[in-house]
Amino acid sequence: MRTRSIIPLQWMRTRLPSLLLIIILLSVSGCTQPEDALTPGQKNSEKTIHLQESVTDYSATVEELLQDGGPTITRDILIRRPYMYRVVDSDGCHTLSDGYIRWSYCTGSATATYFEDPSVRGFFNDLDYQQIFTNMLVESPGTMVGNGTIGGSGTWIIDSTPAPGRYHLRYTWSTVRLWIDMKTGMILRAEFIPDDTTNVGIIRFHNVTVNRGIPDTVFTFVPDPGMELINQKAGRFTENLEGKSGYSQEATPCTDCPLPIRTPLQ
Repeated sequence: MRTRSIIPLQWMRTRLPSLLLIIILLSVSGCTQPEDALTPGQKNSEKTIHLQESVTDYSATVEELLQDGGPTITRDILIRRPYMYRVVDSDGCHTLSDGYIRWSYCTGSATATYFEDPSVRGFFNDLDYQQIFTNMLVESPGTMVGNGTIGGSGTWIIDSTPAPGRYHLRYTWSTVRLWIDMKTGMILRAEFIPDDTTNVGIIRFHNVTVNRGIPDTVFTFVPDPGMELINQKAGRFTENLEGKSGYSQEATPCTDCPLPIRTPLQ
């Protein structure tokens, strides 16, 4: 009777686990998805969002070409996040807030209007266009259209399709096309493209500066002696800058805000 060798059995006991591990690793590596499956538009949308997170303040001249033959609006805007702003229109009328009081006045005028309530901070969300466009990319990461140059700055050109109802803007659209500065993440041009592609609205940003440390004093207003101060209270803001473009916004007093309320002259 022949005796079977035990060498193959010993070999299997010592080598088989290693062979199985190798087979498993090879199988897994062959089925693994690429680490980066994002499209170029998604990648650059994420880069823009990340760059905007580092923006604490900015200034720009904003030029808006409205749809339906509306007027072209030009104004200077200074923003300091999270809630301070100053807007100066082409007629020299100012709208500004330090986060507690919203002032409106025109150069050379003997009157100034104010609205005093912590809810004025809500207006900031409609004036910080850069954050509005960033939020669009969060909602609808874009499709890469190409690259361009504006004012010597290299830009990504990205199409996004955010829902119009989410944003307090003067435009209608099915697509929003953005030209984004590759270095700063600032939007230098936005086109609002509706189904009727001949009726495009455009916002251009010129003379853009970022993170230059705009001081608090830019966002505060000290009335001249003898100036008439008009308390706007609750109601609709249809003042110079906003009224000319048919834009208004409801101002609702905040009845349960933890923020302190200051008087206009403090």
